[in-house]
Amino acid sequence: MPTARELVEQNKDRYLGWLTEACSIQSLDGQPDELAKMAKWVEDKLSGLGAAMSRLTYESAPDAILGVLGSGDRSVLIYDHYDVQPVDPIELWKSSPFTPEIRDDKLYARGCADNKGDLVARLAGLEVYKELYGEPPVTVKFLVEGEEETGSESFERITTQYREELAADGCIWEGMGIDHVGRPELVFGAKGLAYVELYYRGLAEDQHSSIAVIAPSPVWHMIEALSTLRSPGGEVLIDGFYDAVVGATEDDMKLLEELPFEAEAERERMGIESFVGDATDLELVRRYYFEPTCNIAGIVSGFTVPGASKTVLPKEILVKIDMRLVPNQDPDDIVAKLRKHLDSRGFSDIGINRFSNEHPVRSPSDSLIARAALAACSDVFEEKPAVSPMMIGTGPMYPVASTLGIPTVSPAGICRPDSNIHAPNENCRIDDFLHIIEYTVAWLKRFGELEE
Repeated sequence: MPTARELVEQNKDRYLGWLTEACSIQSLDGQPDELAKMAKWVEDKLSGLGAAMSRLTYESAPDAILGVLGSGDRSVLIYDHYDVQPVDPIELWKSSPFTPEIRDDKLYARGCADNKGDLVARLAGLEVYKELYGEPPVTVKFLVEGEEETGSESFERITTQYREELAADGCIWEGMGIDHVGRPELVFGAKGLAYVELYYRGLAEDQHSSIAVIAPSPVWHMIEALSTLRSPGGEVLIDGFYDAVVGATEDDMKLLEELPFEAEAERERMGIESFVGDATDLELVRRYYFEPTCNIAGIVSGFTVPGASKTVLPKEILVKIDMRLVPNQDPDDIVAKLRKHLDSRGFSDIGINRFSNEHPVRSPSDSLIARAALAACSDVFEEKPAVSPMMIGTGPMYPVASTLGIPTVSPAGICRPDSNIHAPNENCRIDDFLHIIEYTVAWLKRFGELEE
């Protein structure tokens, strides 16, 4: 009988074909036909594996796909998503984002690393498992939603409505990644998010810039407001922002001490001389995982054509702000505090539109599914795993790990620090894709064998 690795290698071209098919579908927000096409693609692949299929529907949200296969009292929920990020700016892509292309042993396409690579690798892993061992020894519930990249607005209501169908003893959440030196990364939670748009219109129309001597500038008004939100050292200055923050515990700090964090590689990758607040060593790692943020994601105002000039006093300005939150911050509370903060400083005329909101969440690192995911690393990877308390990014993990109370781990996935997720030229390494297929077989086998 071949090993899992040998079987994956034998079927390499077919599984890469699956990934190419998936990444050729433009499953973007605002393209319902393409989202539906991708949902059908996932449905067909799961059906081909013998899964019992159902669609979890909620109002106008894209359908979530649920495929159930295997048997046994023990069950695992696998979460992935089939939607992808926009491709802008398209001119920076070296190849068409929805025409997957292999260059230097990497596949380039929108969504290949986030999250279609992990999705396809797990589908392939289930097929490999069945060929090697037969039906999975546990009930596998494969859940794939279609609005993660726009904030999973309906996901909590979907999970609540279909609570019984989704109940499980553990959850495998997307894929965390593989670090600079090949260590599989695992996390047991996620930061939250409060994403808002600040807007202000202070003039009836754009004016000649000479009028700025007597007319108040909407742009300067906004900049003055923004300057009250954050210190140069990174401290968020919104009144009460840190009130609910739960800091790192002693056990957390021990975990961070053992975490192989490549600070120099990160600094070089970002092209910076130093980190915010000149943080170094363990303090840098603590801030990385346990500090919330207040980030300016974009500013739109006035004349912005590169290489050209136009003297104008803009009538309005729009600023996009994202705030990454840590346990136990609540996005509703944070937005309310932002509103109060601006009002108390004379900026009540600045409006706030709300967008993505996610609660931060943590899950136990010693659960059965966590132990299975960790143990399986030694079956596949040469390097020891890099284990973190929670991911620095955000995903809709809260409804599963907290609302449904399912122990959750985001294990090794195909994303690397240089995979350019959410950016032009998104890519994944072919070898990593194949390893995650093998890793899926390994953690599934471990989960079925481990004792409580």
